Amino acid sequence: MSTITIDKQLAEIRRRIDRLEGFAQADTAADGPRIRRHVDALRREEASVLVAPDRLDEKLGQLKTRLAVAENSVVADVSDEWTAFARAVEDELRSWDTYLERLQATAATKDGSARERAEAAIADLRTRRIAVCDRLAQARRDVNGAWYVQRNHVSAARDELEQRADELSAKIM
Repeated sequence: MSTITIDKQLAEIRRRIDRLEGFAQADTAADGPRIRRHVDALRREEASVLVAPDRLDEKLGQLKTRLAVAENSVVADVSDEWTAFARAVEDELRSWDTYLERLQATAATKDGSARERAEAAIADLRTRRIAVCDRLAQARRDVNGAWYVQRNHVSAARDELEQRADELSAKIM
């Protein structure tokens, strides 16, 4: 991949991360810390792209998929009605699937116990991703006009998934 193409891709990614950062700074609700956590994870992954030239395509792909997770998460966070929230969470979960596949590919390049630890952590993330999906399905059944309560339950599960993913990606970058 040429340096110009990489530079253009990184510039676009930075622009999108900056936009997310703007949401975090402008948001006075409880969603600000979640968005900030996404931005911090994205900045770490962005930095890892530049320090691993032999794994540039892998790292760039991982960064792009993590950015998609963050953007879908923000759409869910700022939604003001149940169907928009549920749709955004579904999009976020699909983005998590792609991101986890990329992490799995990275883990496959590790040797021995490092690979085993990474695969175990990825399995844990998949379990947490399923928990978010289950929580969303339960919330759909129980919404009955109190959708903010159900939203909080789903968001708590999303928080757990995000925190564990950030821990894992920091270890295998």
